Amino acid sequence: MKRKSIYKYASEAGFPAGIYLTLMSACLLMSVRIPNLVLLELPLAIGFPFVLWALMRKIIKAEPSYTKFASVWLGGIYTVIFGTVICLFLSALYITYVEPGFVGIYVNNALEALEMSPMAGDYQPTITLMHEAIDAHILPSGMEFLTTMAWLTCFSGSVLSLLIALLMTKAGKKITERASA
Repeated sequence: MKRKSIYKYASEAGFPAGIYLTLMSACLLMSVRIPNLVLLELPLAIGFPFVLWALMRKIIKAEPSYTKFASVWLGGIYTVIFGTVICLFLSALYITYVEPGFVGIYVNNALEALEMSPMAGDYQPTITLMHEAIDAHILPSGMEFLTTMAWLTCFSGSVLSLLIALLMTKAGKKITERASA
């Protein structure tokens, strides 16, 4: 008999996933104040599949009846969704109260870096386009940026969960076959 639904397990796993995603988001959002902080983004992004693997494995260990591919994948998807909601909430608080002009500052910083680059001539069309976007006031708002980030995280998380679920269920079948042989 199942002790908890897959949704309950995923919501519990979503909390540490949300903290991890929030850490990734903080590296990006706070990079306008601490520019080198963005350098942590790539190692954290590389580490996320391992964190998700561990969280999905924890669900399987807690409830062996959820070892089927669909259950593992669903658990991963909902773990990422719940984590994204936590990340989105905390990031929205930051953008609303601490750095309301984040997108404009970020784009201006990127533009300044491009213009100071020794290869600025190669990027002239991009520089011109960015100036036009700033002048026309068509940059996305902070909330639009965060919403896009959330959708991207959920989509990427579902694909990542698919791959992890495939690997986990395939590895589980091999272990079962070896034990019965």
